Amino acid sequence: MKTYRYIIALIAGAAVLSCTKEMKELPAPQDSAELVTIRATLPENAPLMKAGPHSGFSWRWSAGDKLTVMGEGGAQEVFTIKSGFSSNFAEFEGKAVPGEKFTILFPDEKALTTDWSKQTQAGNGSIDHLKYEACLTDVDDYMSFTFSPEWAAEHGGSLKHTGVLKLTVTLPADVKKVTKVTLSAPTALFYGGNGDTMTDKIALDLSDCNIGDDHLLTAWMTTSWNEAVVPVDGTLSLSVGTSDSPIAKTVTFTKEGKVLGGKINTFVTDAAGWTYSSRYASGSGTEADPWIITTPRHMSFMAEDMADGETRYFKLGADIDMAEITDWVPLNAAGSFEKKIDFNGDGHTISNFSCSASKYSSFFGVLYGKCYDVKFVNATINATTAGSGILGGYCGTTGKPGEATRVSVQGTINCEANNHGGLFGNVNEATITACSADVVITAKGQCIGGLFGVDPGLVTVRDCWSAGSISTTASIAGGICGDLKTANSSIYNCYSTASVTTQFIFGGIVGRAVAGQKSNKNNCTNQDPRNHIEKCIAWNDFLKSDYVPDTSEHYGSGAVVGQTAFKNYLTGCIRKSDLSYTLCAANVAAGGYDLFDQEDADPDHPMVFGTGNYAFGYNGKAAAAGKTISQVAQDLGWSSEVWDFSGNAPKLK
Repeated sequence: MKTYRYIIALIAGAAVLSCTKEMKELPAPQDSAELVTIRATLPENAPLMKAGPHSGFSWRWSAGDKLTVMGEGGAQEVFTIKSGFSSNFAEFEGKAVPGEKFTILFPDEKALTTDWSKQTQAGNGSIDHLKYEACLTDVDDYMSFTFSPEWAAEHGGSLKHTGVLKLTVTLPADVKKVTKVTLSAPTALFYGGNGDTMTDKIALDLSDCNIGDDHLLTAWMTTSWNEAVVPVDGTLSLSVGTSDSPIAKTVTFTKEGKVLGGKINTFVTDAAGWTYSSRYASGSGTEADPWIITTPRHMSFMAEDMADGETRYFKLGADIDMAEITDWVPLNAAGSFEKKIDFNGDGHTISNFSCSASKYSSFFGVLYGKCYDVKFVNATINATTAGSGILGGYCGTTGKPGEATRVSVQGTINCEANNHGGLFGNVNEATITACSADVVITAKGQCIGGLFGVDPGLVTVRDCWSAGSISTTASIAGGICGDLKTANSSIYNCYSTASVTTQFIFGGIVGRAVAGQKSNKNNCTNQDPRNHIEKCIAWNDFLKSDYVPDTSEHYGSGAVVGQTAFKNYLTGCIRKSDLSYTLCAANVAAGGYDLFDQEDADPDHPMVFGTGNYAFGYNGKAAAAGKTISQVAQDLGWSSEVWDFSGNAPKLK
């Protein structure tokens, strides 16, 4: 256990032993039924001052103050302050109290049993909640007295008055709001009130207590007028409740510490040694009780709590700003990718996520499991190796399927190698449903897509859209997918408005779909991948080739699919009527690559293709002039249960 030096210190001025104002001799007590005037004096330098309407701590008489005097035989009376009082001297009026010995209480007899466990501080450093209580016990005079230990001793009694504990606590940098602070001991050494009952802890609730850039919490507690002692080598546990997870630290005292009545006691601790009682806001990581994530710190524990061969369940309980996490390591990007996850965004947003990992730069790495109902906003991915996207380098891999449902991403992807996309770089045994990507992708490699780059294994995509821009200095790029190369991989009811710029082989929806073969005429005619690209809408800002190094004819492109095997299912796809479509100069000169309407095609009814040597693109049919994407989608029969068609472009519900 680390040993710290802590200070429980006295901050107090010296007490003035007597009033400087000359007093007249008072008459003897009158009949108990008669009103009498008593005189109460405060020391000029009170050892502890009352928190009240005056600035700072000010145990000074105030309008409305009352005193309770208890005599013999159970007699007691309440005395009310009279007008004309000063800060240190006041007269009080009440009924006479019989007896030889008296107890004088401020403010009343309830001070004897006050419970200090229900204190609440409103705001960091506020003292408005502090209360002062005092008791002159067994004194021989109540007609004229001074609240000081010296006066009490001269008159055969004693003085007790409440103290204050000031905690100055340096918190971890990620703590932004505090809800409670508790100081506890192994045994009962504190007093929870002014009575004789002892307790092992004292606590303070906090409201609206925000922590600033200095990471300091200043908390004030009223403490009992009974003295508490922490022995040498004794320990105290300091627990701080936060809007995140509670944090705690144990401190060891190298010398005796005291919490004294009538004093301002201080407790100071630095930022070292804090532990978190929970990694998450709640939960146990099971399907019935997922870990609840409400802060970036919770995010940082996810990788540690995932395990090979097991499924871990996470759920967002709040929007998360990940700007402070600049070294994110993908959750499942190494080994045999056995870490399965169920990630439920519950409709929340993850903002300012960034990753520059050396492999599969992304949030998940390899998504083995499910991700759903979440938005990523202002994400940034930097990748120097193949396979990246905001969600994953892979969605699924052989024997480990992945699913993304109702996920939207927005951000920037910078990549130097092949296979990158807005959501995923690669997809294999994957299902992507009701997702969107509004991304700016700048690449130097092949197979770049608005949603994903390439499918080394089977993928099915339904009801998705993309926007933004896709640019690569290589080739094979599409608004939804760069390259479909696996038999039966399919895309249904998707649209893209993303601009696409590449050397050649580009499409508004898919760059290439020829079963991974070279795009020569023989392969395109004979390959039978049976990919489905159905009821998709190419509404791209533009499709453009920037290849200009020579005058040779090069691989072509298409409005919907850049290059396709003829035995694919190409059904009901529509392109923007005035689509901006720019080929390389050599292909323009060669002819046969212009956009033209094509009928639906399937393996038994091969696509009609252009006359150029590489004119294997699928253009679908042009939309009627003036039509919106929403109108075209409704004409194609897209579901109104999935899509909102109220705007020009459909939005996912």
